[in-house]
Amino acid sequence: MAAPNMLFITTDHLRFDTLGYTGDPAIQTPAIDRLASESVRLNRLFVQNPVCAPSRASFTTARYPKNHGVRWNGLKLNENEVTLVEHLKQNGYQTAVVGKHHIGQQKFQEHVDHSAATGIRRGWSERLNGDYTVHDPNPFEQYVRDRGYEYKTGYALKDFRKSLGAVPSDLPEDCHIDAYVGMKSLEYLDSVSGDEPFFLWVGFYGPHHPYVPSGRFSEMYDPDALPPFRRDPDDISSKPPEYGLYFQAEDHKFRGFAEASETTFRAMKAAYYGMVSQIDWQVGLLLDRLDEMGRSDDTIVVFLSDHGELLGDHGIPAKAPFLLDCMLHVPCLVRIPGQDSGDRNALAESIDLFPTLCGLAGIDTPDFVQGQDLAPVLAGGEEFRELIFAEAVDKRCIRTKDWKYIHYPTKPYGELYDLREDPHELKNLFSERPEKVREMRDRFYACMDATEDFRNPKYQRFTGTDPKTGGDLTHYLTW
Repeated sequence: MAAPNMLFITTDHLRFDTLGYTGDPAIQTPAIDRLASESVRLNRLFVQNPVCAPSRASFTTARYPKNHGVRWNGLKLNENEVTLVEHLKQNGYQTAVVGKHHIGQQKFQEHVDHSAATGIRRGWSERLNGDYTVHDPNPFEQYVRDRGYEYKTGYALKDFRKSLGAVPSDLPEDCHIDAYVGMKSLEYLDSVSGDEPFFLWVGFYGPHHPYVPSGRFSEMYDPDALPPFRRDPDDISSKPPEYGLYFQAEDHKFRGFAEASETTFRAMKAAYYGMVSQIDWQVGLLLDRLDEMGRSDDTIVVFLSDHGELLGDHGIPAKAPFLLDCMLHVPCLVRIPGQDSGDRNALAESIDLFPTLCGLAGIDTPDFVQGQDLAPVLAGGEEFRELIFAEAVDKRCIRTKDWKYIHYPTKPYGELYDLREDPHELKNLFSERPEKVREMRDRFYACMDATEDFRNPKYQRFTGTDPKTGGDLTHYLTW
């Protein structure tokens, strides 16, 4: 049986609960909802870090941030690490990456056969002179200029900071950054030959801020008709002091967000929703093209977000260095030819996708992978992991189906949430439930041991026989 093609679609900052199939009453996502109706819906999948680079390094290596070393944005993935793209390339796949990948590793690039639309979102820093003129347009910016328009982003946008990054665009729909990613992805699909299976990673840049929906998406949503923010008067005061400190950060991209009005927050949310629907449009075009090519029956489709965002919940815009579900809980769909669709509520981690795709492709999974093959879950099982693990530099957490414990190393405080009674994590029980804190802390330390890295790709190991038990015992060489 021929190995399946793989279409791996990722978004940036997409929350689990802002899609039609997950129950949002306002959002319009017909294409993603269609994909969901045809997919296994992994409803309790969590990422291992709440920001881009560490999360992406995790699901592409199937290893935890504390082990692969990319623990925050701005760090590069060690050249010793093996990514899913490299592994598939070495097992007969033609590989392509279109759009955002955020994998800072030379070896990763060397195993990509085709690349387009990467690095096209300019990382504007604030300029005192206010001059953001582009003198060296990248291919996307040149494409927009050729259409007779000028693309702007970040601080180049009018009132970017004041509006919490929400500046709906007057550009046409096809001059949007994610429309360009979609266009380049379709071009690749049109070019693939049938000699080798393909792996295409389509990395949409949205709905990450700046929230700049364009065309019919720019004013699609009424800010006053969206679901309410998840807030409580005692929320921040019950949490560790780091939360209150975050509101005071002078270098925050949206400095002074604590003073932003409810109207501003709602306008931000409406623009975010427009970005989600704009991506949905592109997902629909990709799915339609697979149908037109006759490739839907031999192509696995994965839809995933690298993390979520607060989006005004807890009074905070965008993402933040905390471990709340609104940032860790992401949508994940896996459409497999011949596989029945349906909901799966087993706990899963994003690092489980690498070994799962290897299993579906019939290729071996490297032994240094820390994720687990989701085959039992895909087959209908509802018990898989007892808990998930995530980290954010100085904070680490475990989450069961019912409880979350967030550990602050060396600090006398932390976070504890009863997720059955408080699914939006508005009431920190750390001080009120010391017995539960002790129980979860013990489980946390056991998890830390279980997730240590004893099988790094560069560790030289040998296996012999334990003279006492007769079983296999693995140890390490120095050269």
